[in-house]
Amino acid sequence: MQTRATTTPCWEDEDDELEPECVATVEDGFERGAALHGLWIHVRSRELRSGRVTAVLSGVTVDLREAALSPEGATIHVQSALSGIDILVPPDWDIAWEVDAIWGGVGEDRRAPSSAAPRPRLRIAGMVVAGGLSVR
Repeated sequence: MQTRATTTPCWEDEDDELEPECVATVEDGFERGAALHGLWIHVRSRELRSGRVTAVLSGVTVDLREAALSPEGATIHVQSALSGIDILVPPDWDIAWEVDAIWGGVGEDRRAPSSAAPRPRLRIAGMVVAGGLSVR
């Protein structure tokens, strides 16, 4: 999968050695990983189909609030070891979980949509080991 992405600083403090790497993409898929550092992925796709995130001893945020899913929906594959992954989604998306957690936690911290109308569906699949996965 080829991803066109730009890397920019997240914060204005250029002396901060602990700031996460920031990546923005407009493609219909992305694949990124982080080890021993933070990562912020800002997805602005107009027809997101898939994504893959790997985190080892790090923290990753995937911001999908400005993205739109393909008509068939999209799948994000996650692999996390001793790490935390936060996925930020628009409030009207439907979330389907297929994630195994070993010594870790998986949760959704958001309000249920008030409308019963059909909603875009995001499927999250993968494994979390001694870490956490949160959808907000």
